[in-house]
Amino acid sequence: MRKSQQMPTITRMCVLFLSIFIYSCEKTEVVPYEKEAANRMLEYRVTNSAEDLFGVIDDVDNTITVYIPYYISVDFLVPRITLEDGATLIDEDGATINLLEDLEPVNVEDEGYTYTVKDATGATRKYTVDIHIVPFYQPLATGYRTIRDADNNVIADTVSTAEVLVNSQFTIYGNFESSSGKGKLTLINNKTNEVVPDGLQLISVSRNRETHYMTAKVSAEVDSGFYHIEVEHQGRKDTLPTVHLIYKKPLFEWLNKTNTVGDTISLDVRAQSGVNTGITRMYFQFSSLRGYSNDGGTTFRSTQGLTSFPTDLYDEPIEVTIVEQDRNSIKFVFPEIPIGYYSNWINTGTGQNGYTLGQSSLGVYFEFESPEWGKNNQLSIAPSSFEVKPKSN
Repeated sequence: MRKSQQMPTITRMCVLFLSIFIYSCEKTEVVPYEKEAANRMLEYRVTNSAEDLFGVIDDVDNTITVYIPYYISVDFLVPRITLEDGATLIDEDGATINLLEDLEPVNVEDEGYTYTVKDATGATRKYTVDIHIVPFYQPLATGYRTIRDADNNVIADTVSTAEVLVNSQFTIYGNFESSSGKGKLTLINNKTNEVVPDGLQLISVSRNRETHYMTAKVSAEVDSGFYHIEVEHQGRKDTLPTVHLIYKKPLFEWLNKTNTVGDTISLDVRAQSGVNTGITRMYFQFSSLRGYSNDGGTTFRSTQGLTSFPTDLYDEPIEVTIVEQDRNSIKFVFPEIPIGYYSNWINTGTGQNGYTLGQSSLGVYFEFESPEWGKNNQLSIAPSSFEVKPKSN
């Protein structure tokens, strides 16, 4: 009795199981296999540094991170790139880039430089280059001069202030530990705390026997006053002590060897000499005294034998018309002076085509807007020999 009663139950279970199995099979779908894109960069190697540098390639974030040690001085990365088999590097227009001949150097100051890799199916991946400087382990310490520490080592004086001419070069000392010229100088006004755009130019970073130093230049456009300077170099920063930027009366280059009456002439301010803060008057003047003496230039004796030169021009201002000026130069119209060849100490003959004048006999004089610089400043001269041509028609 018991066996005959159990049979229907077992039969029902088998039918139910079979139904579930058949139903499951009917719902099974075939999903096609998707092959992974072969557009990866396998190696990014920098070949132009003192030692090989390898970029860290991240295929999740699609970045290439290059770490440059502070002591390596490179302005550009010259890479060698290895891709997956079948992949190519393409430019913005989709053209293939030859990995051996057409790879461009990457400026280490560039941000967001990218590479695009394409596989045989056309799938692309864009990598972004991220460049980092690995800094020296000590904090950056800078100053305008050097001192010696307790161990007699030369270090930067990080306390003393300095006075620097506008439109001139100056030196910054520090434990830069690298001669890389990749750095940044920011000039900030002490009174307003505002940054002066392009106020400073970093010219070079060098090393002498005992320490590293920067050579920098103050722009001619900077106003005089008190400032501080933020220094950035190879991943480190520091702030210099206060610097007092001051104006100085400029010297100008000499007149040209050949000049034509009525032409517009330009005279540049000599390097490291000062800055033109504004000129209100300019004139030429022939001196009746010879620029020569036996006692170092403190006494002069009269010029002799200049019968052909109009002596009434001696020591008389010849006004000059100013056309344009800025802090580095002045443009003017060459005035009417006697036509001919001028030579100091060498007699070039008499008459209209020859004059012999004492050295520096023709001076160029300036008066400035700044009252403290006074008037009648001789800040340029004619060369030892020069020619004046007549006005062109």
